[in-house]
Amino acid sequence: MKKLLAAVLALMMVLTCVSALAEWPERSIELIVPANPGGDTDANARALAAALNEEMGWNVIVTNMSGGSGAVAFEDCLSNPDDGYRFVFYHSGACITQMLGMYEEFNVLDDFKLAGMPFLDYSNAFVINTANSKFNDLESMVAYMKDHPGEVSFATETGSFTHLHCVAFEQAAGVKFAIVDAGTAAQKTTELLGNRLDVIGTQAGLVKDYYATGEFKCLGILANERLEGAPEIPTLKEQGYDVVFSKFFYLAAPNAVDDAVIDAMNAGLAKVVDNQGLKDYAVKQWVNISSMTPAETEAYYGEQYNLYSEYLADYIE
Repeated sequence: MKKLLAAVLALMMVLTCVSALAEWPERSIELIVPANPGGDTDANARALAAALNEEMGWNVIVTNMSGGSGAVAFEDCLSNPDDGYRFVFYHSGACITQMLGMYEEFNVLDDFKLAGMPFLDYSNAFVINTANSKFNDLESMVAYMKDHPGEVSFATETGSFTHLHCVAFEQAAGVKFAIVDAGTAAQKTTELLGNRLDVIGTQAGLVKDYYATGEFKCLGILANERLEGAPEIPTLKEQGYDVVFSKFFYLAAPNAVDDAVIDAMNAGLAKVVDNQGLKDYAVKQWVNISSMTPAETEAYYGEQYNLYSEYLADYIE
């Protein structure tokens, strides 16, 4: 009798958990963005939140939590998963930060489940202020750098995705930048507007308004082919430098979160691929909407991590 009672209680607990997960979400979902407002990560997260609200009826809020190149946000979410109602929304920069030893308390792939990858951005670019008197295109920049090694400043955020771009280009062109930790995308843009830096690594769509005013010029994008929305911008590859990267954005939740919640979020991400508002946003910002399963997302993350480690071998302890 006792065994029968125990079995019944166990079954009731399982059914209760299944029922609760079937109703997920019953309240607001939080997307934690490890960046300040104004950058592409924040903008992408807010566009995704709006699409999930429209397509799924979910109330998704965005919380900005910068610091430690993502460490503050990941650690906060890890310490308080809130039963699967908190996800970190971040990008490929975490791979570099991880391999440089800046994430001491966790490992993204080991301690988190990746729920999906809603965006792939191929508009990674090198941008200058048109008032720059040293050079005005990629060819003249490389020539100047060879004559003045280590003098051309490249604004990035140490351990970030653009840091990787800088290193990869140095290797491809046989030159050296003066790498400057200038902070977030918004901060780098401000510094470039003041012509206090030579080159910034950013997303072309993020600063395209400055192309229109003639204040900025894009030296090239780090893609295999030109952007559909900006066919006038050349690639680095066609200019002789085979430096190609996609910036990928994903949702991560601590391992403590039930797989059923991860699957439910992934179903939502698959649904918003056809959301017209998100499509319009993607066209405007020159990004691509994508849909991957959790397994595909983790595999892609791992592949890119291995690729980045090849470029950053000299920086890895």
